[in-house]
Amino acid sequence: MAVETMLSCHSCDTCLGGRYHLCADRQIYSYIPLTNQPGLWGAYAQYMYLAPNTIVHRMDKSLPAELAVMFNPLGAGFRWAVEIPQTQVGDTVVILGPGQRGLASVIAARQAGAGKIIVTGMAADARKLDLARTFGAHHTIDVQNENAIERIKELTGGRGADVVVEVTSYATDPVREALSYVRAGGTIVLAGVKGFKPIPDFVSDLIVFKEITIKGAIGVTSSGYRKAIDLIEARSLPLELMHTHDFALEDAELAIRTLARQVDGDESIHSCLIPPI
Repeated sequence: MAVETMLSCHSCDTCLGGRYHLCADRQIYSYIPLTNQPGLWGAYAQYMYLAPNTIVHRMDKSLPAELAVMFNPLGAGFRWAVEIPQTQVGDTVVILGPGQRGLASVIAARQAGAGKIIVTGMAADARKLDLARTFGAHHTIDVQNENAIERIKELTGGRGADVVVEVTSYATDPVREALSYVRAGGTIVLAGVKGFKPIPDFVSDLIVFKEITIKGAIGVTSSGYRKAIDLIEARSLPLELMHTHDFALEDAELAIRTLARQVDGDESIHSCLIPPI
């Protein structure tokens, strides 16, 4: 069973209008304080309390846990890289950031029939960029050693990308640079959070003169989750290549630090906490 992360009221105008992820009273499982009864919120435990307004999805019980839990990042890929920008067959999609949600965006864009997928990353992301190509990216760019603006112009014949998906964490430069990557009339989806930092040298005139559409993306909704679950259950892609680490439940802090690149000599793309049976 796959549990959606957001708890919404499902009775307000926003929820009834189909945008339950924007409910004014929404909560996110991993952010609910343990002081809220019954206290078994989140999933860093052997047991988890499901509120009555939780949305759940059936999943094949035979799936390994480390693959089943990918329904969340893969769901984000489908929503952020396909549903929100309305990616069409043959579109050129540029994905900024090759983390698990960037890789999920590659998978989703390829499933949607994108004609050209380009992924940017840092020199330290070499392994992830290789994996992006395995999952269907046509080109990857090391922004520290290549001029990404010129390279994207070259790869698109000077036109730019139809869709740019920004999924980097805390880095503000990619938001500014996305304005140069996208074609006139194209769409930028901003999904990577920046800790409320301002974007230096953000030139809004580029939005005006190129008529760029910029959309924010928060969370995943049921349609994205269903597409992700269908893909996982089809077992048609080597998704296990994205999974790098299993941690015992008591090592949750180490898992988080590893994912955040705070452990020397180790790096995680996708990790799983395995509670004792």
